[in-house]
Amino acid sequence: LLPPSPPHLFIHWQDWLLAPIVLTTRPQQDPSRPASLETSKHSVKSCPPNFKIASHTTQSTMSRAAETLASIPLATRCIMALCILTYAYQVLFDPPLHNYTMCPRNVLYKNEYYRILTSALFHGSLMHIGMNMMSTMAIGSMLEKKIGTLMLGITILWGILLTSAIYVILSWLLFLVFGYEKMMLQHSLGFSGVIFQLSVVESNLSPNRVRSVFGVFQVSSRMYPWALLVVLQFIMPQISFLGHLSGILVGTLQYYGVLDVLFPSETYLQECETSDRLGFLRRQPGYASAPETGSTRENRDIDIRSALFTAFESTTLFIKNVCETIKVCI
Repeated sequence: LLPPSPPHLFIHWQDWLLAPIVLTTRPQQDPSRPASLETSKHSVKSCPPNFKIASHTTQSTMSRAAETLASIPLATRCIMALCILTYAYQVLFDPPLHNYTMCPRNVLYKNEYYRILTSALFHGSLMHIGMNMMSTMAIGSMLEKKIGTLMLGITILWGILLTSAIYVILSWLLFLVFGYEKMMLQHSLGFSGVIFQLSVVESNLSPNRVRSVFGVFQVSSRMYPWALLVVLQFIMPQISFLGHLSGILVGTLQYYGVLDVLFPSETYLQECETSDRLGFLRRQPGYASAPETGSTRENRDIDIRSALFTAFESTTLFIKNVCETIKVCI
């Protein structure tokens, strides 16, 4: 379908596609009048209604997107922007991904330590980064409002380093003890390991005692990341089980205070927030202040027996719900 080309019709071909009926009503140009005046006159009179609707829809969509972006806290927004910019670099320059993935053999024997950082920021596809960023936005936003922007930023930084480190250690132990070399040679990438770490901390701090796994069955909040680990592995067997498991282990160690030596104290965080050095950061939209009492360090008086009993009870409830789900499906 080609646009009309009579010399007496001073219209653009997109206008002809959007409003073909207007063509029969547009008058010919008066030779005695300037062409610019005639053209502007017709453009005002025959503005296609579809263009107005599309313009209004676009403005409404942009407004909603701006509101959604403004509702995301600062640290979560920054890590999302970093991952998206990294993926934009992948799209524009198409670097070989195997040079940036997590490969334990290359880290240990070739000293390619940069993979510890790049493996968390690079993603394999648009769907991969889309799902991870939506999860980051949901979990990170809730957690940042509970523990503050500074604490979440430090948590993510240590999460990237420790999740990759535990991944390498577990792969090496599997090879050393059982001779299982597959994990040493496997390449993996993505931010999902840190997402599982944040999910563990957020689930333990949540006031909700139970959570639903994809609307199929319910588990306790503390067992939710573990249930999600198993269910996702069944749904998508190609995902990195060891990477997700490493994130859960880091989150568990952080919540129970094993990693407290790596994190600043509550007093120091509050002093930093009141100092003039971070005044510029505090004025940024979406900045979340640290809570009065440490949210990540409350309920630390739980002893090992209580924790084991809770884990056993949650595991029993999880198995019972799975069996009931299978029974209903059959």
